[in-house]
Amino acid sequence: MRRSFLLIIALCACIGLHAQAPTEAHADTIYTYDTVRIVDLRQYTDTLMHVLESPDSIAQQRIDTLRPDSSDRRGHYIEAHVGLGYGSLGYSLSGNGNRVNGSFSGVLQLQYAYFFHPNWGVGAGLWFTNYISYAHLAGSYQWLDQTDSDGEPHYDHTATINRWRERQAVYDIGIPISLHFQYQKESWKARLFASLGIAPSFALSHSYRLQQGEIAHSGYYPAWKMTLTDVHEFGIKDYTSEASAKGNLSVRPRATLFADLGALFPITKQIDLFTGGYFHCALNDANSSNKTALGWQDDTFAFMDPYNGAYATTNAGASHPWEVGVKIGVHWHYIAPDKHTTVDYFDYFTRRDTSYEYIAHCDTIVSVRIDTSVQIIPAHIIEAAERVEKFNKIFFAFNKYELTHKAQRYLSSIVGVLNDVPDAKIAIDGHASPVGDDEYNDWLSRQRANAVAEYLVRQGVNKDRIVAVGYGSRVPNDENTDRAESLDRRVEVKVVLQPTNIPSSNEGKEVQP
Repeated sequence: MRRSFLLIIALCACIGLHAQAPTEAHADTIYTYDTVRIVDLRQYTDTLMHVLESPDSIAQQRIDTLRPDSSDRRGHYIEAHVGLGYGSLGYSLSGNGNRVNGSFSGVLQLQYAYFFHPNWGVGAGLWFTNYISYAHLAGSYQWLDQTDSDGEPHYDHTATINRWRERQAVYDIGIPISLHFQYQKESWKARLFASLGIAPSFALSHSYRLQQGEIAHSGYYPAWKMTLTDVHEFGIKDYTSEASAKGNLSVRPRATLFADLGALFPITKQIDLFTGGYFHCALNDANSSNKTALGWQDDTFAFMDPYNGAYATTNAGASHPWEVGVKIGVHWHYIAPDKHTTVDYFDYFTRRDTSYEYIAHCDTIVSVRIDTSVQIIPAHIIEAAERVEKFNKIFFAFNKYELTHKAQRYLSSIVGVLNDVPDAKIAIDGHASPVGDDEYNDWLSRQRANAVAEYLVRQGVNKDRIVAVGYGSRVPNDENTDRAESLDRRVEVKVVLQPTNIPSSNEGKEVQP
């Protein structure tokens, strides 16, 4: 009686432990069994189940490659420009018929810029430029009650300028310090570019040269009531060969306001072609001459003031050199090389191979009929899902759906995985915090999901592989134990596990492990 009672208890315990679906040894496949019927079972079942339920885990490391985002316009730039335009020393000449004309000017500029924001940056560099003007003098000028070269007093001297053309040139070096701006819409092929700044400027060369200069001198003697025009010191004189026909201008350092406006056309990921216009203008008066009245002093006309160029006469107004023109150049953007980082992960190993050995050698007879259909998920899809899971949560600021720089770096890692597994489908789930009404949160979560999807497409992921859905605030973050609303404002990127149904080779048969 006692022996029968113990046998019944053991049989019931064994049947309870083995009325489960058989465990598959391979971690990269998932099996489902429709029907399992236990026919007979004996001993060692407790040992077998202990082995099946005690897995081992081994921590390993993998080197991941984080590719920089070439669409992120932040970072370091080297900019080189060359320009051609029209400029002048920016002053006027008083007197009837006197005038100043400008001429062609050029600029060569090299600078460094750092964009601390996708749209905003600062720059500093060096430029070489020139300002050229042509001074034209005309009219008649008188010196009354003078003494001529023979010592005859009390005569009135008249100088009439027939033609006078004087070239004035200043060659500058400047140190531009500027604020930069660039902007691009998704539909644009080019980017808008602008800069505004101030450059301390210094003259490297500053000179004038008389190209044409002819004056008719005459003298009126009141005592004789006679005007002399073609005798002795009176008559037409050419000044182009005189010592005063060339010399240096007096130019002080200046603060030059400048601006650039144009477009950047991408040539490569790192090089853009710039085309646009520029404008320079000195803020302070550049003329530092000791100005004197217009005159051509020499041994004959000792009563006149010396001539040091029209720029140094009292006829010259304040000088603000300026130029305007067009520029062309290149902008080189430094893009960091691929970054390699070590990521910890776990491989899970079980003693299932050992369990089959137990089954083969134990005194256990299991008669089972299995009607099965097997669903298999390929191993490389499972591996891709595990790799993406390490970077799959992208967080957003309150009421924002723009991707941060950190988010783009995470997504770049995901892109590398997706490119390795081109047959993997991607689900992008957008979420919002519970702040605000449900309709708005639904819209905001869709915008966040779409922002991530559009970024992946721009990085080369086929849009047909992507399904983006917004869930509003209905699905809180499962890791948000403290219920911080910032952790609910997120997008989750997941590889879709799509099993394939494969008929089992054991379908409809009686099997014995």
